[in-house]
Amino acid sequence: MISSRAATLTALRARIASLGGATATPRARPASLDLGGRAAEVGFEVETGAAGTTFVRRSTVDLSPFFEAAGLAGAPPMGDLLALFDHPCEPDPPVWLNGEGVGVLDIESLGLRGSGVMAFLVALGIQRGAVLDCEQLLLADPGEEGALLGVVAQRIAAHRLWLTYNGRSFDIPVLAARCTLNRLDAACVQPRLHGDILAPVRRLFRDRLGACTLRHAEMSLLNHHRVDDVPGIEAPGRYRAWLLGAGPAVLSGVIDHNLQDIVSTVAVAARLAAHVGGERVRPAHAADAYHLARHFERQGVADAAEVELRATVAAGIDPWARRAGHRLAVALQRRGAMDEALETWRRLHLEDPHDLRAARGCAIRLERRGDLGAALQVCERVRRARADWGPWWERVRGGGEAGDDEWRRREARLRRRFHP
Repeated sequence: MISSRAATLTALRARIASLGGATATPRARPASLDLGGRAAEVGFEVETGAAGTTFVRRSTVDLSPFFEAAGLAGAPPMGDLLALFDHPCEPDPPVWLNGEGVGVLDIESLGLRGSGVMAFLVALGIQRGAVLDCEQLLLADPGEEGALLGVVAQRIAAHRLWLTYNGRSFDIPVLAARCTLNRLDAACVQPRLHGDILAPVRRLFRDRLGACTLRHAEMSLLNHHRVDDVPGIEAPGRYRAWLLGAGPAVLSGVIDHNLQDIVSTVAVAARLAAHVGGERVRPAHAADAYHLARHFERQGVADAAEVELRATVAAGIDPWARRAGHRLAVALQRRGAMDEALETWRRLHLEDPHDLRAARGCAIRLERRGDLGAALQVCERVRRARADWGPWWERVRGGGEAGDDEWRRREARLRRRFHP
């Protein structure tokens, strides 16, 4: 029985190998390779601690050129950075923030999903003003993964605020999963305050950027264009080749890419904080003021949101001007400016009778003001628009059977009340 199963397993492995899958005999790293010497060729030094051996590369990056290219005179106030992540700290930032600095983290891994996703290169940086002190940890020996994770955990514990780019969905979960596999507490790599830059980038600039990758953010927000960069998709293959004896050049580009990722993450965070603080990204995009208004709404800063909504409406570039008009009318109602809210709804409705949200807002405000005849006219325009939509009415927001019922009830109620 046992020999039969072994034969079946061997045949299956051979079949998978013939189809281009996993090789029947995994390639092993040559035992003669000098790890310390090879790591030194790419700038890493051997450090031995209680948990084991790690390979570390340290450097300092001047962020001033990146700030200047992005149109910034310098690093924005730390308080503005905290406010990006819904941690307002008026009037002054906490003392610890200036003392500890801001941490930034990025990993290079063996793939994007599955149990084999291992972080083989981890970049950690501490920003203080325009200086970023960087530390990169290389997994030169996969058997020392626990030691690398232990150092990462120590660094994360030493600072409260850590920035990542998509780290909430990828970098931190990968490190946590590897901690579990190495019998370490997964919570040790969870930052106390985690600022994932991807969320505010999407919130503020998704229409400007399209694809909100770090590379797109660099080019559009920082005016930074990488030269001879190694794409992240090549990193796993290059690392595996290096483990098997390939020269230092195959890995050096991955190391540079990893370092640039944390530099760009810090610079993009500064650019976002400055944008929210008043130093707008130039040249302006038609959607910038609208998304900034939504950001202020999220933070509960109604006055600033209204300013940006008015600017978007005044620019008159759709679809953002119309969306801003909807939100402005609601904001005016909330603060009691009913006459201006009605005029906003009326303008939106007359400009486009097919805009059912504007029609509904206009009809409600007119009815509540007692102008029943004008409210009936809105209903009549909606009825004509309903005929224009034809079968597409079912897919219109505010249309379909529910929309028909609402507008019929409204028109019947107005006709009962209206006595010209």
